[in-house]
Amino acid sequence: MNTQMTNDQGIDKKWKSLYKAGGVGALIVGTLLLIEMIAYIATSAPSLADGVGWFSLFHNNRFIGLVDFGILELYALVLFVPMFFALYTVLRRANESYMAIAAILAFVGIAVNFATSKLFSLLTLSDLYAAATTAAMKSQFLAAGQATLALGALGGIGGSVEGGIPLAVSGLIISIIMLRSNILGKTIGYVGALANGIGLVMYFNAALAPAMAGSPFFGVFFLLSVIWFFLIGRKLLQLNSIRSHYPKLANERIKNV
Repeated sequence: MNTQMTNDQGIDKKWKSLYKAGGVGALIVGTLLLIEMIAYIATSAPSLADGVGWFSLFHNNRFIGLVDFGILELYALVLFVPMFFALYTVLRRANESYMAIAAILAFVGIAVNFATSKLFSLLTLSDLYAAATTAAMKSQFLAAGQATLALGALGGIGGSVEGGIPLAVSGLIISIIMLRSNILGKTIGYVGALANGIGLVMYFNAALAPAMAGSPFFGVFFLLSVIWFFLIGRKLLQLNSIRSHYPKLANERIKNV
């Protein structure tokens, strides 16, 4: 990938609103995931092997149960759309072909994560379990819940292997283009490459060896991803503001911040 850029390439004033939307979206994504991580730890959420624990949590405190099981990640997926559109617009002149591939993979990953989310299935089973009047019915709904949790364990809370792999590949491509271009600086590229590289290894590991799902590196991956989203948000908002006042120096100012 030959992505060496000259000043003012890849930054177009007509996309200022998209840069702002993408930047705000990325900051909100980072905030939502940080809240989820803190809540998951602070509330001692059940393990993905504890069906009774999740059913009890949904019954006793539905809001905490939804947060612990990743509803904030679904909101984050929506906000990925303007973020990835903004990144494509900024970086496409660095390498339009690879950025197109990255954008397609990102949107495939978003759609698949929505389609494979186990949250609402588990919530429905929890309600049925609570309403069941016989031990046999409760046992049936609990077994279905355990099976749902087993599938969810492959991708972690709120995600899936099928959706996680294309998103991680997309993030890795974008991070490499960041590293080899002259637009957003190197730090954001290194953090993104590390986060998405770890994520890709984790998802492939879960796909090939389901019994080993729930890697101890998940916390590192999650934290690095949060940092990456905050950095993306900050850079996109800088593009939006600096471009208005210093159009000829926008790229160099962003690179050196």
